[in-house]
Amino acid sequence: MFSSVDPLAISAEEQFAVGRSDFAFYANYASRCRSCALAYCTAGSAQATVNQRRVALRERTLLFLLPGAMLMLTDRTEDFRMNYCAFSKEMFAEAAFRLEPEFFGSLRECPAETMTEGMMEGTEAWYRMMEYTYRDKDNLYRNTIIRNRLQNMLLECYDKYKRLLSHNRPAAERTSRRTELFHRFVELTHEHCIRHRDVAFYADRLCISTRYLSGIVRRIARTSVKEFIDRAVVMEIKMLLQSSDLSVQEIAYRLHFPDQSYLGRYFKHHTGYSPTEYRHARE
Repeated sequence: MFSSVDPLAISAEEQFAVGRSDFAFYANYASRCRSCALAYCTAGSAQATVNQRRVALRERTLLFLLPGAMLMLTDRTEDFRMNYCAFSKEMFAEAAFRLEPEFFGSLRECPAETMTEGMMEGTEAWYRMMEYTYRDKDNLYRNTIIRNRLQNMLLECYDKYKRLLSHNRPAAERTSRRTELFHRFVELTHEHCIRHRDVAFYADRLCISTRYLSGIVRRIARTSVKEFIDRAVVMEIKMLLQSSDLSVQEIAYRLHFPDQSYLGRYFKHHTGYSPTEYRHARE
């Protein structure tokens, strides 16, 4: 029996969660993941938007969500199911401290991967062990075991990443500077888009020209810097409309729009709906 409850929600008392879900909570609903999560599709299909990356989910697709990622599913089939493991930011940080930032930058850029038969076999075995320990509530070392198993999975993924990188080293070396700047731009956008929506702000923070930033974003994201920032802002508005009782005026104030009318025009320009229409469509 599945519901629209967020399957990736965790608490201070329970630092991780393991289970199977239809992810109905994220169907046409943009929500920020407070936890880190690894999930793989076992049936059906869906289109996922992770931050602003669109990926197809089908059987054997592994999805990696870093803390703070914005997730939304569309075109989800009725039989869509995923096995998942979600972890607190603290547990994730403890498990991931040995890994290079470059690895997590690659996960932000490509959050989903189609697994081979061998990878699927290993992932399913890992998931069964996680599920067993999750159910063993009286285990005195439960959190430590889970953290170590998460670290093992991260190291497995990191190994595959390093081997792939070594096979394509010349191209990787040529693009590493641009890729690093793009990842930093994405992080800055998620952090500052509610207040700053001008291209110059982000170029200044990265110590590059607006023209150079535009070229990087156009090359990697296939969109303009302004469009990228606007999509991030629209996702923030959608999240607040869907997951809070704030009025449109309060949302405008929180996101530093001049007034409610300006936010309404901005939102309708990018979505085709007024904020009120969008909120009612979700009810």
